[in-house]
Amino acid sequence: MPRGPVRRGTITQGSIRTAALDRHHSRRRSALVVGPVEVPSVAQVRERVRAMAAAGPFTRVGLHPSPTRARWTHDPRAGGCEVRASGGDDEPLRLLDEVRSSSDRPLRVVLGHEYIAIDFDHGLGDATLLNVVVSVILGSTDPHDRRTWRRFGHRTPPLALASAAVCADPRRVVALARLLRRAPTEPGGVRTTGEAASVPGPSGTVGGVDAATGRRPRATLAHVPAATVAEVRAARDRDCPGVGMYALTTVALVDALTEAGVDLHPTITAPFDARVYLPRARNTLANFSAGLAFAVPPGSDPVELQRALTASARMGRPIANLAITSVKTLASSRRTADPPPAVLTDVPVPLLHSSVGTVPGRDHRWTWLADERARVFSVADPPTPQGLTVTTALVGGGMSVAAAYFDGAVPSAAVADALAALPDRLRALVALT
Repeated sequence: MPRGPVRRGTITQGSIRTAALDRHHSRRRSALVVGPVEVPSVAQVRERVRAMAAAGPFTRVGLHPSPTRARWTHDPRAGGCEVRASGGDDEPLRLLDEVRSSSDRPLRVVLGHEYIAIDFDHGLGDATLLNVVVSVILGSTDPHDRRTWRRFGHRTPPLALASAAVCADPRRVVALARLLRRAPTEPGGVRTTGEAASVPGPSGTVGGVDAATGRRPRATLAHVPAATVAEVRAARDRDCPGVGMYALTTVALVDALTEAGVDLHPTITAPFDARVYLPRARNTLANFSAGLAFAVPPGSDPVELQRALTASARMGRPIANLAITSVKTLASSRRTADPPPAVLTDVPVPLLHSSVGTVPGRDHRWTWLADERARVFSVADPPTPQGLTVTTALVGGGMSVAAAYFDGAVPSAAVADALAALPDRLRALVALT
């Protein structure tokens, strides 16, 4: 990691040593559409993106990711970033398709009239980075203000800081030791996997290019109305307090997909934001989310899933996962040849459910032009050719849902039916139907 913030006015191009986690994720891309918002001009956005890059490589903007190089070039002029106006109408699905079909840049931004589309190399970061980039683009975060970045420019790698915090508690060490003795394929064991990011709009399907294989993952989008989310929350608070919307939504997704005819693997992947283990004065915009495996067969109890999620967080399991992922990535980088490409087979579909929480987050002050039209759809390349990644975001009181998958892995009609049934499945879990 860089030693500290680059002094304003400095434009020296250089390189930084990246973490294995960054290289692990740089094989995939993620895209986002957010709106309706007051969209700045192309000139304003270009200046703000350049200012973010000039602040230093710890902002991640200006970096040129590579899955094979330990050192990544940083351009403080943001030369690898593309910002332009949309070439068509302001329909969110069309914007998403446009931004994913543009030239291969580390960061791409397409501006509509009321919607913004962003496509980026996943090696740059995860949902935390996306939130900051959107906030900078919309002008609610000042990239020129050194105070904006004071938590990000630090010498010690985030994984080292978080590992020290976890290992300082003997109870966590004992719990993790017991966990690591299990087979990696067991639901409670430590398994590493890819992790998705998240984003807005009505139901529909759009394609995007997978940078790793050249094939186009398909995305199906839907939105759960604010009234339904409020109804589910109220029933949850009354009948099963302490169960998060993530646990409810995960179980509802499994039930809806199974009912629609998708043959799901009984173990799902849940990404955890590991920043909660960092000291309060430290943060990172690099990838710092861990994908953990949990058994969620059809008909699961959200209360039991919530208990498992809470126990994993309490013992520091996400940090153990990140450490193992780093070791595996470093080991694979020493191989003389790439592994053969994965082939689609008739096997159960692994589900990864990622949630970006409430957008905008509490640290960002931008607003929607209309809450009832607020959408945030995020389409992330699935970790495997057989995989299904579903990303949810709470926006304007409602919930935006995006499912990404490759043709041949999952029937698109089944996914569309499942997402359409999601509101009813959520209501059924809290005995509203």
